[in-house]
Amino acid sequence: MLRQQWLAEGWVDVPPEAIEPVLWDDIAHELEELEPLAVVRHNQRPGLLEMRDGSITSPQRCRVHPGGPAVRALAQSKGLADVACEATGAAQMTAIRMGVKFYSPGDYMHVHRDDGKCEITFSCGLTEGLAPMGWLPNLRWQTTAEVVDRLAATPYPEGEAFEIRHRALRGFDGRIPHWRAPLDSQSSEVLLTICFADLAV
Repeated sequence: MLRQQWLAEGWVDVPPEAIEPVLWDDIAHELEELEPLAVVRHNQRPGLLEMRDGSITSPQRCRVHPGGPAVRALAQSKGLADVACEATGAAQMTAIRMGVKFYSPGDYMHVHRDDGKCEITFSCGLTEGLAPMGWLPNLRWQTTAEVVDRLAATPYPEGEAFEIRHRALRGFDGRIPHWRAPLDSQSSEVLLTICFADLAV
C-alpha cells in the first residue's frame, strides 16, 4: 500500500503506531535546549544553483540545529526505517541527515530539490498549525536542468499545497521541487526533517 502511494503520488504518511509516542514528548523537551544553540542559515545567492548530484539549492533563511539524542532516536527508530523501506522498495534504509528548523516571521525557503543522496525525506511540525509547503509533483521526473530552466525566475511557483502535520511524519520524494513561502505569522514555527538513503548500493 505504501509502495503504491509512493510511486503514484511521491509521498506517504507514517502510520502513528510506527513511532513511540514518548519520542514526541522527549523531542519537545529537547527543543528548549536546542533553540538557543541554533545557527542562522541565510543563503542569499540569487536564483537556482544546479548541483552535480541532481539537487538544486536556492536562497533560504531560518535557524537550524542538527538535533539532540531525542531527534536521533526518532531518526534511528525501526518503525521509521521500515516505512522508508516499504515506500521506496529498498531492503535497508539509513537516516543520513536530520535536523530541526526554526522559522521566525519573514523566514523562507525558495523552490529547490533535496540532496540527491536522500531517497525519502520525512517532515513534520513540532509546533502546531504550520503553514503548508508548496510543491510541484508534476515535475518529479524532469531533469535538474529542465527544472532550473522552468523555475529560475519563480522562487514561489504556483503549485500544490503539501500539508505539514503536527507530530505526524510524512515522507516525500525530494526530487519534487518544493518551497516554503515567507512566514507571515507573528509566531514562530519549528519543522523537523529526516532524510533516508539506501547505503547498500
